[in-house]
Amino acid sequence: MSKKLFLVLVVIIGAVIGLWTWTLAVPTNSISIGGSASVQPLLKKFTNEYKTEDKKYFVYSATGSGAGITNVKADVYETGFISKSINPTDWEVQPVSENDQFFKDGAEKWTNDNQHSYSEFIKKDETIQNGTYRSVELAKDSFVFVYNDKDTGFGEFLDNTGIEFSFGITDQNTIDDQGIEILKNIYQNNDTKELWTWKKLAKYLASKNPTILNSQAEAEKVSNKKIIPYTSTSGSGTRSSFSNLTGGINPGQAAKEYNSNGAIYGQLIHSPGSIGFVSMLYGQNLTKDVKAVIVKKGEDTWNLNKSEEKNKEGYPLTRPFIAIIKVDKSNKNFWRALDFIFWMCASENSLKHYEDAGLQKTIKTKSS
Repeated sequence: MSKKLFLVLVVIIGAVIGLWTWTLAVPTNSISIGGSASVQPLLKKFTNEYKTEDKKYFVYSATGSGAGITNVKADVYETGFISKSINPTDWEVQPVSENDQFFKDGAEKWTNDNQHSYSEFIKKDETIQNGTYRSVELAKDSFVFVYNDKDTGFGEFLDNTGIEFSFGITDQNTIDDQGIEILKNIYQNNDTKELWTWKKLAKYLASKNPTILNSQAEAEKVSNKKIIPYTSTSGSGTRSSFSNLTGGINPGQAAKEYNSNGAIYGQLIHSPGSIGFVSMLYGQNLTKDVKAVIVKKGEDTWNLNKSEEKNKEGYPLTRPFIAIIKVDKSNKNFWRALDFIFWMCASENSLKHYEDAGLQKTIKTKSS
């Protein structure tokens, strides 16, 4: 036997053994769901508590919004979760929004006394066909821009001039032209040599506040350290939402990519001079060096840097957390998934889980 053939056989046998081992390791009483990594902290709370009536439980895989869509189509996941708006180009048959159907009047009339309320609704509607999709927007996740300005002098510049590092928000709840100009300079670079510096950002802000005396002189004191932009990976719900909120900005090759909000925040804590965008779950846990860009819309201001700023209601930079289910009335796990989704919306503890994850619950119930 040739060495090459021997190696091929070893690879094939290894793959077979690996598949066999993986199959044995997967619990037979589990139901697969998955998708957005941003949704994972919320799903962890719910899946840790929930079991079906026949003692099955749900296992969540944080594979990304794109995989959430692909795998629910391919029947790998009973439910796919995405952290972005539904894109019509992703679907041959558009998902029907249950927020406009089953939950159209809110959930005040639904209680968890009948945990099969949603599945019974689907059973009674004979027009709902196998192979079609239903979607439920569970929550709004707030989108926070955070930065680490340690040893850059940028914080001192803001303190000495009274200038705020803030993004204005339009009536469409997107970032205004000035904020977009800043983010383009920070993110749209393919070469690290072209990255904006903290001094350039300070001088830009000073130029927008010409009535403040000595603002340019204070800006000159800021470090020429480059602003290192952090972004989530291409195809993720967070990346897609960033593009939607910034008028289509696409991070260049000089931006550093990470596969989750937690990874971005964890790296940013230890990386002076960096900037990124994360969910409110992380954006509300700031440090002396890690700060949030202030957000303003009309007369309203959200400054998460103030410890007394507790009210995040109405925060305008948001993206949806959506569950998507493929209809298969012959599949027992389909009905189990419907009951699980309903429980996430209607259970007495649900509101606390959403709030603990920094989310604004979309479907209101008696307990919320």
